[in-house]
Amino acid sequence: MNKPDAATLQTKQKLLDKIAAYPLEFSQTDFELLVNPELQLTFNDLRELLLRIFDLNETSLRQESNSTTGAIGLLNKLSTYFRHRQYYRLIRKGFRDLSCPERKIIVAEGDSWFQFPIIIKDIVDWLRTDPNFAVYSLAYGGDWFTNILYDEKYIEELSIHRPDVFLISGGGNDLLSANRLAIMVDAEAKGPMRSPYEIDRLLAQEPETDKTDIRVGYRYLTKDFYSFIWLLKAQYYKLFQGLCSSGKFYKMQIITQGYDYALPTYKYRWERWYQLQPLLNWFINSGQWLKRPLMIKGIRNEKISRQIIKALIFEVNVLFIELAQQFKQVYHVDCRGTAPTFHNWFDELHLPSEKYRQIARAYKQCIENPPEGKVTKVVS
Repeated sequence: MNKPDAATLQTKQKLLDKIAAYPLEFSQTDFELLVNPELQLTFNDLRELLLRIFDLNETSLRQESNSTTGAIGLLNKLSTYFRHRQYYRLIRKGFRDLSCPERKIIVAEGDSWFQFPIIIKDIVDWLRTDPNFAVYSLAYGGDWFTNILYDEKYIEELSIHRPDVFLISGGGNDLLSANRLAIMVDAEAKGPMRSPYEIDRLLAQEPETDKTDIRVGYRYLTKDFYSFIWLLKAQYYKLFQGLCSSGKFYKMQIITQGYDYALPTYKYRWERWYQLQPLLNWFINSGQWLKRPLMIKGIRNEKISRQIIKALIFEVNVLFIELAQQFKQVYHVDCRGTAPTFHNWFDELHLPSEKYRQIARAYKQCIENPPEGKVTKVVS
């Protein structure tokens, strides 16, 4: 492709500037222009936009992702090592057999919902127990989606393994690491909102109790949250655009997920089958992702805190569902409602094994019977 001329670069930069400064005025028409191949939008462009939204520099972005350093990094590496051993054992035994179409090679890339390397059996762990699935995992707990895209390790592995299915989970750490949520909320509930008409359209299919909570939560979101949503949408669009237009991966199913409605709290949990749960809640500083940044902004009310997170997670899921409708190969697993109560969660941001098992069943259903509506709902 030819190098973009000055006018093209200027148009692209104006659109990126609009996302950063006036995200609620940024339209779907603007978005379609931005991701048009003629503008040659790159992951580097979007990475620079992320740095701008969060007032970060490149060094900070690398340092704040702890997926490969410290205790978390060590546990990630150990878990990945054993996962890869199992995968290659299956390959060595002849797992890939064209006469057995029910067998699926899966590559999984993402964050801690795919790789919680201790105590919990996460989504990928449960999928690995299925005799018809061989899962090659690139997921690292704590990984930023922008770093996943920047490193492009998944491209190399997809080319090598040519999977039937590509699972991608990411974006949560980009939003929530290092008190990032504090930038996205305003305690005075005067932040810019979507138009009431647009909110009603988006909420049309939601349960009444969720509608009420989400409407309230919207009041506390700042324009920076909407900047982040447009950024995340553009990142995933570019990812899907590249994979779906490639002759290599035209048959590969792609599945996303958008998390469940998490509950902001400093409280530790304890269940008798998780004896180390309070210790792990303390070790990973449960409360740091949601409750602490909300309290930094003076938001202490528990009900309002939950409503804010509900609006945020709702927007993320809407984003993925809209993208699934645009790309033939893309599907979405909707996890919302899987864990409605305090004791349904392992910590502030992660689920216990039995809940991840429910989500893994939804993935299995989506893989074996891709839904016409492009969305598979987790059934409790």
